[in-house]
Amino acid sequence: MKLDIYVFSITMTEEKAENLGVKLAGLDKIFEECDVISNHLANNEKTKGIIGKTLLSKLKDYSTFINTGRGAQVDEEALVEMLQKNPTITAVLDVTDPEPPQADSSLFALPNLFLTPHIAGSAGSEVCRMAEYMFEESKRFKKGETCYYEVTLEMLKTMA
Repeated sequence: MKLDIYVFSITMTEEKAENLGVKLAGLDKIFEECDVISNHLANNEKTKGIIGKTLLSKLKDYSTFINTGRGAQVDEEALVEMLQKNPTITAVLDVTDPEPPQADSSLFALPNLFLTPHIAGSAGSEVCRMAEYMFEESKRFKKGETCYYEVTLEMLKTMA
C-alpha cells in the first residue's frame, strides 16, 4: 500500500521534501484531503489558534485529527463544535489549553475525542534511551566535539 504524506512547513524546501518522500502542501489541502492529520507545528505567536473553525470544518468524514503540538494552536471550542456535529471524525489530543483541561471541560464529554497524558516520551524504556543519548552528548560537549543533537536558538523557532 502506498501512503502519501503531506507536510505543511514554512521552512522545508521542495528538495528536502522530495528527499524525505513527502509532499509539501498548504493547511487547506491537508485538512480537505488527508485521512489522518497530526499537528507538530512550532509553538510561537504565528501558530497560536492556527487550527480554527475554517480548517476544522474541512475535515473529511471518518478522518482523525491528532494534536501533539501545543494546545494553544487549536481552537478547542471550534473542535468541540465540529466533533459534536460530525461523530464520524475522531480527535486525539496529547496537549490542551489549558493543560490539563478544566474539570468541567467539554473535551471530557465527547465519545469521539481521546485525551492522552502529555508526557513527551517520558515512559518506559524511552526515558533510559533519552538519558543515554544525553550522557553521550554531554561527553562530546565536554571534549569539544561536535554534538549530534544540538538545538540552536534559531532551530527553536520552528520546533514544536
